[in-house]
Amino acid sequence: MPPGLSTLKRGSIQVQKAAKVVNDQIGSRQVLAVFVITGFVLCGVVEQSASVALRANSSSSITAEEFAEYVENTSYITRYCQPANKNRSYGHVVRSIPHIEIPMTRTDETESVLREAFMWGTLISPLAASRIAARVGAERLFGAGVLGTACAAVMVPAAWLTPYHVGIRIIQGIFMGATWPAAHMLAVTWFKPKHLSGFVSMYTAVNLGYAIVGLLGTPLVRFCGRDSLSYIICLCSCLWYFLWWRFVEESLNPNRPIRDEHKLLPWRKLLLSGPAWACGVAVVGSQWADATLMLGVTKYLKLVYGFSIEYDDVLASLPHIGHFFAAITFGIVVDHVRQSGLLSTTSARKLFVYISHFLPAALMFVLGYTGCDPAAPAAMYTAALALTGATPAGAFASAADIAPNFAGTVFGLCQTIGAAGLLAANYAVSEGLHGSFAGWWRLVFGVSSAVLLITATFFMTMGSGSVQDWNAPGDYESEAEPIEEPSRLDSVQE
Repeated sequence: MPPGLSTLKRGSIQVQKAAKVVNDQIGSRQVLAVFVITGFVLCGVVEQSASVALRANSSSSITAEEFAEYVENTSYITRYCQPANKNRSYGHVVRSIPHIEIPMTRTDETESVLREAFMWGTLISPLAASRIAARVGAERLFGAGVLGTACAAVMVPAAWLTPYHVGIRIIQGIFMGATWPAAHMLAVTWFKPKHLSGFVSMYTAVNLGYAIVGLLGTPLVRFCGRDSLSYIICLCSCLWYFLWWRFVEESLNPNRPIRDEHKLLPWRKLLLSGPAWACGVAVVGSQWADATLMLGVTKYLKLVYGFSIEYDDVLASLPHIGHFFAAITFGIVVDHVRQSGLLSTTSARKLFVYISHFLPAALMFVLGYTGCDPAAPAAMYTAALALTGATPAGAFASAADIAPNFAGTVFGLCQTIGAAGLLAANYAVSEGLHGSFAGWWRLVFGVSSAVLLITATFFMTMGSGSVQDWNAPGDYESEAEPIEEPSRLDSVQE
């Protein structure tokens, strides 16, 4: 054997031994959680990388002085909110102004095409990936999904802004769409039912990836060039996959909890299941809200309230960090509530769907009527994005509650429906991105609020946290009863 290969083999064996020591001392579930978080962070970085590279190198960007002049002439706050006197900062001055339409720049159009291509990929793959994961193993599919999503970035420099670039974005979306059902299968395999919500909430690490690439990607592209972002993403993904392979696939997979997985999926019963569709419909509302918050509100704050373009990266990134930590908090809280018996599983899921849908709907509706204080819409934007972090603890986890044996397939169906809703929301919100007349934005926020209310109401009516009969619960060992247990609150009321 050549010396180089011998050294590499010895190094690989040492890494495998280290993986076994880490798994023994820290715990398999903790190791898995760390890798799932970092995997989703990488996916989030890839999803937003095209937008960051476009914006950082955009030659059509206006200067701060030009933007200030534009805001002075067109924005809501400068036309309706004029200084009244020295003692009061603002007074309400009603003026009749025409509707102002801002045409999309070439950068905006390109970004929209690349974003939609990625979304089409996430629409194509989840349902098929869930059945592949049942055959090859969730560990292998999740690792391959993250690796494929990030490694495809190495082809971006050669295909930049060509039809091939659109194709690469679709491929990246397909790989990322495969990670969601695989992660759900990992959840029901490695975690007990009443510890599930905390793990599922880690999926929001995608938002953490948005924040990281937004804050660090722009200076990286400006100083090191556009291609540097793609190469760094590819290198990080290769390192992540090597560690995933050693610490999870090689070390955890042999110790995987044994349970009978049904290979013959009852498609008819699944597609006629009200609780399964309730999960999917709730995900549509969540995705629609995310599209409105991510695409619309930052533009709204700039065009209507005159927030400086210098704060664009901060406005688009920091609230996502809050979203991630809020989601983790919600997941821990709902697990504690279920274990303590204060609420049944169904009641807990519905409560957190209420938090993730009704409250953001109210905030987004009011956001268009906040008046002259620019701090109010900024605070509502941050609060609404944080509250949508309750979605994993509600709708996402419900997909595992109702059919643990088919959790990946149910969640694949939810993500397929959700991706279709996200594409529709992307189109609807994009139509309102370029007007600075407040009434136009109120329509965008009002539609989003209505979608959230309708989807949440559907889940409140049809959603469940109980194992369904088509799951064959007799073959699934669970600490929970197949029939929904009453809550302590219900027994007190009786």
